[in-house]
Amino acid sequence: MRLFLVLVSFFWLTQTAFAEGVLMDVLPKDNSVVALDKFDNKIRLAFSGNVSERSSSLVVVDSTGTRVDKQDVQLTIGDRSILTATTIDLAAGRYAIRYRVVTEDGLVVSGICRFELKNKEVQP
Repeated sequence: MRLFLVLVSFFWLTQTAFAEGVLMDVLPKDNSVVALDKFDNKIRLAFSGNVSERSSSLVVVDSTGTRVDKQDVQLTIGDRSILTATTIDLAAGRYAIRYRVVTEDGLVVSGICRFELKNKEVQP
């Protein structure tokens, strides 16, 4: 029984390690609150595996659904494929990043990450 559990664990770990198109990192972080003066108008998503150049998209919207990115999405292919875009100058508020990539195997990976920009805290 122990050998079976070890083999199953090993198989799961190796499959996870080589998964394609998994979102590994996003900046700003999902559900984060960022000081407005620290936000550099750059959105960055990192994916594992073989992401294809076809059909990649990244859209940033404000709380009313208005698009606030500059429609300048770029995909850099590598061990960690990087999807980037920039935004217009944003005001304090809540925003959502909608993304979609396709792996070389045709798997569609999509999702939404959210972040909030707040004015710098005033120290008394």
